[in-house]
Amino acid sequence: MLNASPLNAVPLNGLASASAEPEYIVRGNAFVWALRVLVGGVNLTAQLTGTVTVDREEGAAGIAGFDLYIAPGVAVVPPDWKGRAVTIDYISTSHGATTEARRYTGQISIANWNPISRVLTCECSDQLQQRVEGMTVEAIDSLVGGYWSANVFEEVDGRSHWDYALERLSTRPVSLDCSPLGDMRVTSWYAGAPDFIFGEGTVLYQTLDLQQSDLSRTTNRIEVEFSYRYSRLWQRNQTYTWIVPAGSFCNWLHSEQGTHELPSVEMVQSAVTGKGLEIVSENYVLAPLSDADPCGTGTPWKNIYDDLVIGTGITGGRRWVQTVTESYTLTFATPDGEDEARQVVQRQSASLQIESDEEWTEGEMAGTDTGYQDVIDDARRAAVFEVVANEARTELVSANRETLLSWQAPTSMVLGIDLVHTLEVDCSGVRARGKCRRIVDSFDLGSGSAVTTLSIAVMRGGGTSDPLTIPPRLGSSPTDPGEGASIALPTHIGGRSTDPVYDETWLGFTGNWSVGDNDEGQEPYPRRFALETPEIPAEDRDELVPIGATLYRVGIPNDLLEL
Repeated sequence: MLNASPLNAVPLNGLASASAEPEYIVRGNAFVWALRVLVGGVNLTAQLTGTVTVDREEGAAGIAGFDLYIAPGVAVVPPDWKGRAVTIDYISTSHGATTEARRYTGQISIANWNPISRVLTCECSDQLQQRVEGMTVEAIDSLVGGYWSANVFEEVDGRSHWDYALERLSTRPVSLDCSPLGDMRVTSWYAGAPDFIFGEGTVLYQTLDLQQSDLSRTTNRIEVEFSYRYSRLWQRNQTYTWIVPAGSFCNWLHSEQGTHELPSVEMVQSAVTGKGLEIVSENYVLAPLSDADPCGTGTPWKNIYDDLVIGTGITGGRRWVQTVTESYTLTFATPDGEDEARQVVQRQSASLQIESDEEWTEGEMAGTDTGYQDVIDDARRAAVFEVVANEARTELVSANRETLLSWQAPTSMVLGIDLVHTLEVDCSGVRARGKCRRIVDSFDLGSGSAVTTLSIAVMRGGGTSDPLTIPPRLGSSPTDPGEGASIALPTHIGGRSTDPVYDETWLGFTGNWSVGDNDEGQEPYPRRFALETPEIPAEDRDELVPIGATLYRVGIPNDLLEL
């Protein structure tokens, strides 16, 4: 599969969620909470000890951890616990109303046994990577969408399907992760209208924390060198004409100067093929065979050869392959990336080579016109562009959403929040809005504390975005000189005292008069037919490297952030 169309496409300014009205987190309530932990379908809540944690982050496998106390006398085989299904439910009661919420679904990935404390420490994963690995390519295409090309990445056969999914994800501003119920889903990176709003008193004291990435990691300009290499198949035809100086057979037969030798068809053909040309078309006017009165003048004509040429028009062609390498510089830049003093540049490259027709120069030329044809594949070229362009834009968006704001709240107050939501906080002098990026639950069974840490990604950058339109071909319109003008070949007849000395550089036909003018032994001319082929212009023979550059502006939303 060379290319797949974008599936489940999210617009550049797409929303992460579409709630009609935000939910305001309410403060001042008292809650009673409990957990329900099922392992392999068995309720082991009563054996929990210590702290239960759940950590789910966009684009990563969700993990969880808990400790189980195993009573004395009960045999424990830690490897047997590996792979057992796990669910963690949170149960909250306030004002007589009870709410249950699934916080985690996964499997035990490893269980470590402490024989002294008789505690089995279980580490869990929702097996995101392994589940994707088990999917078909078609199922991944449907789930992930995005762009893909075998000319940018490697063929899928025999490779990791998880890597294939990551390749498709690299072309979209989205993340693949699992819901608390264990369902795989793809969610946008962009914040929309707030789904939940945290006001004063809804954030645990002194837990607001802002983290920023280093300037060197905030890429704002990506320059991609994209080369598109293909073959241009040329055929250049040249027509040659020759006719006896008298203009016709009868004029030649009755010429006052007398008759002379004539070329044969084979001589004309050999002159063409001897110059590396292949005969494209040929026409001949031949001298008639013996006839008592061929011209109606009473003069007989004797001839036993059926290939003597009175006139000819013959076209020879030659073929060659010219390499064309179109070189594009594709620049993707945020507003800061367009300012030379503020640029943080990353450079990438991509190439596409279209296989040439190896049999072109050996193919049949008869009936083929002068011209060229490019061995191109516009679909493959477009697929490579779609991948590199969307990868670059996605990378710029990712680099400009590394500002993270985190805070903590009682778990009972945030049960409806998931990684798909947009959160807004207006508390302790901080106003911010962003897409939820990470949710970490910590349930301390000893102290009775149930706290959730929420993190949002805040985008900053501004500007507008250009459509990712593929640039036009650079080498698609060369000047085609067409077929060269017909070349009329001359005639050189010798054997008489008045004829010039033979010159081997003469073109056309050379031969001798049928009757000389004396017996002084003039050197006869060789009977031959010669021609030359015009030189191929360098611009049609040497490799062409047309160059073009295109700038694509990438706008980054300015999410709310006031401190």
